Amino acid sequence: MSIKPMSIAMERRNAATTEIDKLSTHDMLALINREDKQVTDAIAACLPDITRLVDNATATLSRGGRVILAGAGASGRAAVLAAGEFAPDNKHALLALMAGGMQSMVQTSELAAADYDRGVKDLETIAFSNNDMLIGLSVSGKTPWVWGVLRHAWSLGARVGIITQDASSEAAQLADIAVVPPTGPEVVAGFNNPKAHQAQKQILTMLTTGIAIRSGRVYSNLRVDVPATSTRWQERQIAIVMEVTDCPRAQAKVALANSNNHCRTAILSIMTGLDAWRARELLSDNNDNLRLALNDAQQMHLKNV
Repeated sequence: MSIKPMSIAMERRNAATTEIDKLSTHDMLALINREDKQVTDAIAACLPDITRLVDNATATLSRGGRVILAGAGASGRAAVLAAGEFAPDNKHALLALMAGGMQSMVQTSELAAADYDRGVKDLETIAFSNNDMLIGLSVSGKTPWVWGVLRHAWSLGARVGIITQDASSEAAQLADIAVVPPTGPEVVAGFNNPKAHQAQKQILTMLTTGIAIRSGRVYSNLRVDVPATSTRWQERQIAIVMEVTDCPRAQAKVALANSNNHCRTAILSIMTGLDAWRARELLSDNNDNLRLALNDAQQMHLKNV
């Protein structure tokens, strides 16, 4: 008796890779590579939604709210890594919430991922409010823990986003902003979702980079929020100040010392001639955004002239 796969499994099969087990290793890898290239095009199709995600997240942070990335399993691990790498000072309101807690970074907790009520409780534990924003991560859109997190955030009236592969899932229906990259079926069905997770990670990188730029942590294409927490980071501060201002190393070191090792203050001081105290005050008036502070300094100079 022949047993045919269920229709949903048939839909997941990739017509381009049905003979992959017959190919040479090189041809097999070339085929996988071709499939992976589709991820970039899939993300490009979602740029309007990713734009909304970045703009809403930036607005949330600017008014003092938090942005919570929430997921289970591989999605949860991606959330933790993205939040951890967002800024070198680790003083920010972009946080990660993972089903089963940090121990799930090592081993996925299937029980936690399947617990809807636990998702609600985990969000309550961090005192999530309608001033915050939640971004859920779920390839299938069917993870109960993620449903619980999303539904609780939605019930509070908070802004809700989702990165998923299923636009028709309950998770997607709960979101104000749904990012659904059409990456297509995986190379091998029934194993895992590497293309979907690759897209998810790339979107998270776009999100965190976009927020860093919009929140003034970036000037030109350089991170200027670098802290002086170690000798390595102190050297990086000096290099950044020299690069931005085109000043010699000695001048960069003096400016940083006078600025209590605050990178943006040192840069602003050198570029405007302001003393460190006034430069820091001007930055504070502009939410630590160096470009805005420079514009203000230029306007003040023009008025004086």
